[in-house]
Amino acid sequence: MRPETDFPEGSRGSKAVENGALVGNAVHFPGLNGIRFLAAFAVMVSHLELFKESAGLPTLSHVPFFQMLSIAGVECFFTLSGFLITYLLLEETGRTGTIQLGKFYMRRILRIWPLFYLVLVCGFTAAIGFGSDLGFRGAIERSLGPQMLLYVLLLPNLAWQMFGSIPFAGVLWTVGVEEQFYLLWPVLLRRFRRHPLALMVGSLVLLVGLRAAVPAVAEWLHPGEHLPRAWDVGLGFFSTLRFECMAMGGIAAYFVQRKHEAALKFLHHPGTQLYAIAFIALLLATGLHGGFLDDAFWGCVFGIVVVNVATNSKSLIRLDHPILDYLGKISFGIYVYHSFAIGGCLLVLRSFDVGTGLVFNMGYYLASVLITIALAAISYRFYEARFLRLKVGFTVIESRGESR
Repeated sequence: MRPETDFPEGSRGSKAVENGALVGNAVHFPGLNGIRFLAAFAVMVSHLELFKESAGLPTLSHVPFFQMLSIAGVECFFTLSGFLITYLLLEETGRTGTIQLGKFYMRRILRIWPLFYLVLVCGFTAAIGFGSDLGFRGAIERSLGPQMLLYVLLLPNLAWQMFGSIPFAGVLWTVGVEEQFYLLWPVLLRRFRRHPLALMVGSLVLLVGLRAAVPAVAEWLHPGEHLPRAWDVGLGFFSTLRFECMAMGGIAAYFVQRKHEAALKFLHHPGTQLYAIAFIALLLATGLHGGFLDDAFWGCVFGIVVVNVATNSKSLIRLDHPILDYLGKISFGIYVYHSFAIGGCLLVLRSFDVGTGLVFNMGYYLASVLITIALAAISYRFYEARFLRLKVGFTVIESRGESR
């Protein structure tokens, strides 16, 4: 959920390309915090309607737009993570000749684990205490011990497929996917540091091929049957690994870090930008799916958006604003805390006789958003910042405005 460019040149030391900024030796991509916030907000809006559905209230959760908002927000997060992490690792390779894996993992641990495990404990506690009141009884009656163990082991996406989603803590599945990606990606980039683009394209092709082949193999082995549970869980777990988005983000980062003129000229073209924006709007409006190409498509269009917001002074989408920058900085908190705010507001509002119409929904949406932002701001200032300060000792390439 989480999680950074006029670009540094890497080993060549150039200090300006388009509208990014090199602050000392730090990497900074203006506008990307705005993308982070919008992605987190999209997920939150979708969940506002899903919580109403679980509580048995009138909802818009069946409308394609609200269904797709959560998908789009998650795919955007994954693409942005792939872009930022890959850029920083390529920059580190260019400047130092290698990737210091120990320092990389410590930076990720200090940024993600404190908030992940706090929300894990609070989420399971809230689910046990209030989940039934919100219509989630089934989810909290299924093997809470094994579920929590899988969460502790950073496998929340596997827990989801085995036992169902846990209210309040369920959003952590995406953080688990990012951690699984972070475990592998720097090792592969260091191994293929002379041919990073071949690694990224090869990974993308392999993933898309597996996405098409694995379900076909399952059907071939069990034609016309209900799949055995192991297959069902395995396919579900594989479906959560949106590594195609991260590979697409990585490819975009490669073109930016290498200043590939032909690729950047194509990506910056207004027609290319319009294609990406129109494609996102079409998917949100219609709920269309591309089957095994879904994640690759999302990664492609969001990769185009990310590159333009970060590096194109003529980008059709401009998000470099102080308010968006701050909201993006606390977006990890917005993403993981919003379920608590939504659930609390829903319980309180239902206790008043305000019906389920306009007044109820205005209060529900406004209070949930404001409380979420307040929780995220407090968490960032008084909890997360303590751990973020420790990252300085493990920093190789500084990244300004990093959220996740």
